[in-house]
Amino acid sequence: MFTLVVHQGLLLSRNSKLTRQLVEQEGYFRSLVQGSSDVIMIVTLAGKIQYASPAAAGAWGYDTDELVGSELAAVIHPEDLGMVVHEVRRFLAADPAAVPDSRIEFRVKSGVGTWLNTEASISRHRGGLIFNCRDVTERTRLQAQLQYDAEHDALTGLANRNLFTARAGRALDHRHIARHGVATLVIGLDDFKGLNDRLGGEAGDALLLHVADRLGQAARGGDTVARLGGDEFAVLVVQQRSSDHSVGEQNILQYASRLREVLSVPYAVADGEVRITASIGVAFATPGMSATELLRHGSLALRRAKATGKDRVELYAPPAREAQTHDAQVADRVRAALSGGELLLLHQPLVELSTGTVTAVSAQVRWRSAQGVLFTPAEQPMVAADDDLELNRWLLKEAFTQASARLSSGVSVPVSVQISVRGLREPSLPAFVEGLLTQYGDSFGGLIIEITHSEGHTVDEGLESQLNALRGLGVRIALGAPTEGYASLSALRQLPADVLMLDRTIVGDVPESARLGRIASGLLRIAADLGLESWADGVDLPEQLEALRELGCTHGRGLAFAGPLDEYRLRRALVSGRYPAQHHTAVSARRRRDGQDAASADSLTGDADAARDLLHSYASHRQDDTAVTRAATDFEHALAWLFVHLGPPPEPTPLEYSPAGSDDGGTRR
Repeated sequence: MFTLVVHQGLLLSRNSKLTRQLVEQEGYFRSLVQGSSDVIMIVTLAGKIQYASPAAAGAWGYDTDELVGSELAAVIHPEDLGMVVHEVRRFLAADPAAVPDSRIEFRVKSGVGTWLNTEASISRHRGGLIFNCRDVTERTRLQAQLQYDAEHDALTGLANRNLFTARAGRALDHRHIARHGVATLVIGLDDFKGLNDRLGGEAGDALLLHVADRLGQAARGGDTVARLGGDEFAVLVVQQRSSDHSVGEQNILQYASRLREVLSVPYAVADGEVRITASIGVAFATPGMSATELLRHGSLALRRAKATGKDRVELYAPPAREAQTHDAQVADRVRAALSGGELLLLHQPLVELSTGTVTAVSAQVRWRSAQGVLFTPAEQPMVAADDDLELNRWLLKEAFTQASARLSSGVSVPVSVQISVRGLREPSLPAFVEGLLTQYGDSFGGLIIEITHSEGHTVDEGLESQLNALRGLGVRIALGAPTEGYASLSALRQLPADVLMLDRTIVGDVPESARLGRIASGLLRIAADLGLESWADGVDLPEQLEALRELGCTHGRGLAFAGPLDEYRLRRALVSGRYPAQHHTAVSARRRRDGQDAASADSLTGDADAARDLLHSYASHRQDDTAVTRAATDFEHALAWLFVHLGPPPEPTPLEYSPAGSDDGGTRR
């Protein structure tokens, strides 16, 4: 009996100890739960909240009594509820030993009606679930901001290249390409760099913001508008594919033309009005194409749009069709320029090097846009339309018309026009020239045709026959003399010619290059032996003029005398009839003696020539880099335009006419 009493006493003591420990542990865990900043909830399998920790008041804005007894679904965002239910079912179906808890993210409605991003871990508890919830709204916001910054342009807020490429990739998925037509429009602002340099970076950024805003408003719903970088933008278009492919293509081209018109409306920038045009390249996706390839095709089409006149929409064509498509588009552009009166004729004097006497003028076509901008030769579409019959006929007729008008004013010199070999092959050309001679006569001094170089042609009887027919009408022929193509000695042997021309590729470096000097000397001796006049094109510097004269060249044209002149200044120059060529040599000597080259336009000529030489030097070391070579050529054309419109200051002697410097020289300050 005693033993039983002792045993019961020990059990009671142990139970009392265990009870105290349990109370202590329960108090400890209760203090942990109630003191935690996380919201801890016990939820039944039916979805009712049995317990909510006091942290719900601070984190979510709910009193505990508000949550207990309510449905958990009532505080979860409707868009996230399905995901939460799915994760809970997956958790309950899993082996408890294998999946102790599960983590999910969802949005919780706060007591004030806002939605809070919440991360919750789920664990089992006596036939129910424990949700341990933490507010991650700030973390989610920062992640979203980082993601946004990585996918959007910092200046405009538009999608950047990364996001554009990603969306294009999704649109090009093989499951969608069969049902949808995907196209990209790559947009570039014309001459933005010059405008940005003139107005300043702040105004340039303001203009880009205006452009982005207009694109965003003009783009169709669902299209992705992006800034690719600099002044280039892009629009990703996904449309329902039409059974008639031409209809879908036409719609996109009309859409692109509408965007171009929207972007061409003047902008209010820098307390003034700024006008700028846009060129757009359009490319369509084909099955199997990547997003990068689609964007590259759009960029190639944009490059073509800028090269063929700017302010236009160009459709990408595969290489096999590209040349044919481009030629047709250039021809259309040239005809539009002719009908719109956008072409004008300037004349550059040809000067006898020994006396400075003007012996002829060279007619040169220039394209003037509807906004009055006079483009350089490299920018105008006529450079790719040298065989266009309508353009050649306009050039000849305009040259005769202006020569006849000058004759009525008492001044006359022969007129030279440039026609390519392809243009000379036109069978009707001799008859057309004969008609002009009948109508206007040749009393102004006659017509000279300069044969411009054309690659891929050979001298044949057809060309020889055409030239002989023209010479039979009294037309003189000037044949180019570089080192290949129609400059070859076989061309000199077969083709009738009256003049041998040295082009600027030889003339430019004659003073510095002994090799070019020997080549030029040999060609000039050949011309003299054949009884031909010798012309030098691109005589821009006094040093070149001096070297050519010493080599025996008879005539030259270039900025050392005058650039292309309008009709008024040309007549003023012809009245004088002489360019003081010796003056330029004196200027060159004075510059070398004094070393003061910043105050005169002659110094500008030397500085510009040095920059040009630097470009050519770089191109010679990178012969495979056509972009560098093309940049050097465009730079030369830009220099020519600069001198035509600025020119050096007037000469101090009022009685001596200086064509490259005075108002009579056709250069406007």
